[in-house]
Amino acid sequence: MAGQTGRGGGHGKVSAVIFDFNGTMMYDSPIHIGVWLDLLRGRGIDPGPAEEYEKHLLGCSNSSILGYYLGITDPAELERMTYIKEAEYRRRCAADRVVYRLVDGAKEFLDALKEAGYPLNIATGSERLNVEFYFRQSPHLELSKWFDLGKVVYDDGSFPGKPAPDCYLRAAAAIGADPRDCLIFEDSFSGVKSAHAAGARYVVALGANAKAADYDEAGGVDLAVRDFTGYRDFPGLELG
Repeated sequence: MAGQTGRGGGHGKVSAVIFDFNGTMMYDSPIHIGVWLDLLRGRGIDPGPAEEYEKHLLGCSNSSILGYYLGITDPAELERMTYIKEAEYRRRCAADRVVYRLVDGAKEFLDALKEAGYPLNIATGSERLNVEFYFRQSPHLELSKWFDLGKVVYDDGSFPGKPAPDCYLRAAAAIGADPRDCLIFEDSFSGVKSAHAAGARYVVALGANAKAADYDEAGGVDLAVRDFTGYRDFPGLELG
């Protein structure tokens, strides 16, 4: 694991670990972005350069994306458009095992966390059908080995999406953890802001080209890494 240290803001041990999913545990952002770009361009929308549209697509809820680009606020239309987008996303995932897999080192890291007794959870901006797809229709991911589907927090429309802290507050509560004692893994700018707003002790950013400095304006990260292969170096953990 080649990593970059960041803010160094956290101290001490953690008692639980929470993961964002898309773009963090699985580098599916190319699929996610590809579907959105095709959808937007098919409706005559120019999403602009990559550095612009990635801010509005990565780590953001479907409702916020649809509102920003298409001005959609009607709940029924948001639901219809979300279904169209996510059905195409799942279709592309099922056809792509190169991208649609857990990040390098993730399974070994999750095994070590489970053996050490750390409560684990996922807080994702994905909606219910996607989460069920990950757990029930994607056996190669093996998510049920480490996570309880019934405790996973996803976008059900009942709380604000990232960068609000609600998803992480709920994810921590579901496993009986205080978010101030949690290590949170994120990939997006809005997700890092959400983790800080929830009071996370440590925040680690993952990404193929993750740089600690990229998250300074979101509150900073304690470490930026490419994948999970050097998991024994993550802050706040005691692993055998």
